[in-house]
Amino acid sequence: MVIASRFKKARACLALGAVVATVPIVLAASPASAADTDIRVTEVNPRASDTGLGDDWVELTNFGASAVSISGWKVDDDSNGFATGGPISGITSIAPGESVIIVTEGSASSPATFKTQWFGASPPASLQVGWTTGSGLGLGASGDQVNVFNAGGTRVSNVSFGSSAGSSPWASFDNSAGTNGALATRSSVGVNSAFLSSAGTEIGSPGNAGTGGPTPTTTTAPPTTTTTAPPGPTFDPWPGSPTVVPIEDYAFGPDLSGLDYEGTGSAVPGVLWAARNKAGTLFRLVYNGTKWVPDTANNWGAGKDLLYPSGTGHPDSEGLTFVGDTSTGGIYIASERNNDASSVSRSSVLRYDVTGSTPTLTAAQEWDLTADLPVVGPNLGLEGITWIDDTYLVARNFFDESKGHAYNPAEYPNHGTGLFFVAVEGTSTIYAYALETTGAITRIATFGADLNLVTDVQFDRDEQKLWAECDNTCNGRMSVLEVNPSTGHFEVTNRYQRPATLGDNNNEGFAIAPATYCQNGVKPVYWADDNETNGDSIIAGTLPCNDGPAPVVPEFPSQALPILTVGGVVAAAWLFNRRRSLRVI
Repeated sequence: MVIASRFKKARACLALGAVVATVPIVLAASPASAADTDIRVTEVNPRASDTGLGDDWVELTNFGASAVSISGWKVDDDSNGFATGGPISGITSIAPGESVIIVTEGSASSPATFKTQWFGASPPASLQVGWTTGSGLGLGASGDQVNVFNAGGTRVSNVSFGSSAGSSPWASFDNSAGTNGALATRSSVGVNSAFLSSAGTEIGSPGNAGTGGPTPTTTTAPPTTTTTAPPGPTFDPWPGSPTVVPIEDYAFGPDLSGLDYEGTGSAVPGVLWAARNKAGTLFRLVYNGTKWVPDTANNWGAGKDLLYPSGTGHPDSEGLTFVGDTSTGGIYIASERNNDASSVSRSSVLRYDVTGSTPTLTAAQEWDLTADLPVVGPNLGLEGITWIDDTYLVARNFFDESKGHAYNPAEYPNHGTGLFFVAVEGTSTIYAYALETTGAITRIATFGADLNLVTDVQFDRDEQKLWAECDNTCNGRMSVLEVNPSTGHFEVTNRYQRPATLGDNNNEGFAIAPATYCQNGVKPVYWADDNETNGDSIIAGTLPCNDGPAPVVPEFPSQALPILTVGGVVAAAWLFNRRRSLRVI
């Protein structure tokens, strides 16, 4: 989706003709510097307003190796907008390893009050305490978010949390590792340097999450150990070809989000399913020998409008998937709201029968996940969805958090043969669900992906790996996750930069072709650009195949994907210029 509050700035792809021989392409740095993304929320206390401080607070830590200026930065809650955020006052820079405190809805008197509350008469001299100006930024005790934006309006850190029920002393949410997503761990005295505040009203470790932050000194239960926060995650170069190419010929407009590939079981071209979000339209794309175009049969030519089971409304269709290797059981759409009531959150999974010829599609079933998910804005709900079969999950001892033991499919008799995994934009978190035909909904697991934002998820059925995608909010980076059989939990195993020639676009969809489309050790993958940068909505690249040689891929422009020679550049440039001249408007 495209929303002003996220200040997304799509970068144009580098021209294909700029590739010279075998020299890798180096992209210019994004306006949102890497240093910005090293600032993370490491602690939150939404109940501090119930103490003598009078306002809530968050801790920011610099996980990088250089000081970061935070002049012009803002903090917002679940409104998640730079325009609605509160400017940070009282702090201009955060040193490497330093942790600072930001009091929400504070004032110039907040730093002194905070230090007295926590440290009595002996506060650490180096502890920086700032505050946000403006109203409406108090953190909800029943659940809320913290979103941090740099001066350019780019969100650099995001966490959410549920109810902070309990009693005084109020324990903060501990996020010493600095991960984005849902927080659940409460501070406990003696753990990660947490201690009881001097006033006896809070438990936490303010100013002590980073490697170089001040060590609190207090006469009330002082910490006996210090911890060192781990360095931020590193992202390796893209494992496939650094070169990508536009591969569709249809004017989708800046509105394409969901994407998935349905293979034929052979090298014969399959179907590329695509969903437009604001329009609420599903497309069935086929390969015509050089590019992907809408199927002209069975009323698919301009896509099909999606409706709710009632036959009304227009789901904001952000992600899509199907069960197993075929769409005969339906296409499942992840939607975050009804576009006819766009101010109301409605995070739903809807199933559509796509085998007929009707011009519109009415959902056969809807699973509304809104009440089960953390509270997010109507434009911050479900962004991606993928399906993972039970065979893989059981073989890897996947842990069912709802039952407290290894996942047992028999406990969900009407769920089919696998689970659905959805990505929620407002929490930067992935959730696994058993969705039963009876309408029953059970959340099986909740986990992050080491990304500031997750715009799509895609399970590679051949390699048995879960891919999580981020758009230009975090420079198009991606994470790969697998279930650790020892713990039963999904864990990040690899992190990758985007391909060198893929622009820093608003990529909201990601699809991986089956292994039957492998050629010369690689197979096609596709990105959906919601901004239609340079007039292109679908971009193709490659990933390595680990299953050995396979048939040639007829629908993939192989002449443009290996590291190119000068002659290859000329031929490819001619091909794509010709393609543009034939674009359907």
